[in-house]
Amino acid sequence: MDTLFDEAAIAGRMDALAREIAADLGSDFTIVPILTGGFIFGADLIRALQKAGADPEVDFVQLASYGAAKESSGLVRVVKDFTLDLKGRSVLLVDDVLDSGRSLAHARNMLREREAGRVAVAVAVRKDKERAVPIEAEYALFDAPGDAFLVGYGMDDAGRQRGLPSIGVLNG
Repeated sequence: MDTLFDEAAIAGRMDALAREIAADLGSDFTIVPILTGGFIFGADLIRALQKAGADPEVDFVQLASYGAAKESSGLVRVVKDFTLDLKGRSVLLVDDVLDSGRSLAHARNMLREREAGRVAVAVAVRKDKERAVPIEAEYALFDAPGDAFLVGYGMDDAGRQRGLPSIGVLNG
């Protein structure tokens, strides 16, 4: 693995990103990390948002589209649905990486069906590539090449390397 963004780079960007989000969304919104990949970035972002003066309500949704593969299957399956009533609420969807866009678009559509208010997207890494579906992230810690297979900081290789404190490109 070649390190793309180390712990110091991640920490260095987190507070600035949280301040930007808090300035845009205010203090009263719901943050929804997408499990499983978004939980590490989500936890760090929630703490940084608290320091930035925001006090978001927290919910989770769990979606699956990769399984053990390195590419999305194209089908998104809901493993765990939202728990809170999000009707009229501003929601910040949080995920590890914006790649094909399928999972984030699926979650956004689920929120539209529930009549959520404003829906914004924050990701740890936004890949520079054409999406399979039309969605973009308003907020990103970093941008990365579209063809890189990333691991660490929530991103995994068939369930492994998710807990690495840095973000790296998998070799081979």
